[in-house]
Formats: sequence, structure tokens, C-alpha cells
Amino acid sequence: MLHASITNSDFLSLQATNKLATKKFEIVAVCRSMTGTKPRNRFAPTAIRLRAIRRASAYPNPQDFADFLGILPSRLSNVENGDPIGRQLQDIIVKKLPWVDRSYLMDGKEDFLTVFTLQKLAPLIAEESDTTAPRRRSPSRSKAGAGR
Repeated sequence: MLHASITNSDFLSLQATNKLATKKFEIVAVCRSMTGTKPRNRFAPTAIRLRAIRRASAYPNPQDFADFLGILPSRLSNVENGDPIGRQLQDIIVKKLPWVDRSYLMDGKEDFLTVFTLQKLAPLIAEESDTTAPRRRSPSRSKAGAGR
């Protein structure tokens, strides 16, 4: 068996002159694990409406509202920060809050909301959609850290 050492310059001169043979192809690996999903956005319209609905309800505290709906607080937080509202959660909200319509919750259509509901939600929607205001935290249920 004979092995010949070929230097780079010799190797390059032996390559074919055909354009297809010398063309370079680059393959880039791309992670597409979330193809088709939009990035989370605290100012997504559904997130803004859900936060306003929570604040207008009898349970303005996120923990209490999640308990009222029968969902985990982390799920409520995810939805209020831009995750899509699933059909099951839509059903729960519409069933437990009869003054909220599914078309308003998902698409912002105000056709089936009462004047009273619209008046109650309007300032909350304005506050929640204000991107210039610093994020306001909900009041804590715990009284332990009040004296600090």
C-alpha cells in the first residue's frame, strides 16, 4: 500500500473545474422546537384583557382569582404574560364570570358586553396596555412583610 502525501496546493489544483463540483454549500442547523408559536408577550391583547377581567372581578389578587377559577396560579401567570388561552380555560372563565363573553376574551369584540361592564373594564384595559408605566405589582396577601 502506497501513501502519497499531498499538500493543500496540489490537492486544490487536482479539483475539477466544473462549477457544480467547486461550489460550496453551507448547512446551518436551526432549532425549530417552537415552530409556529409566537413569543410570549405581556402586552398581547388576550393577556391585557384577562388581567383587566381579573382586576374587575371579585378576586383581583392573582392567587385568589386562580383559586376561584380552579387553576394553578402558575397557569394564570403564564396566560397573563402572553401564553395562549386554551379552550378549557376559556370555558371556565365564561362559565364562572357570566359578564364576560368568549368573543371579548379572545378577540376583543364588545358586542355582547353590557355598558356597565365596558365602563368597568375601559380604565383597566388602558392601565394594562400602557407600556410606558412601570409594572405594578398586585397587593400581597401576606401581612407578615408589611412592617419592613
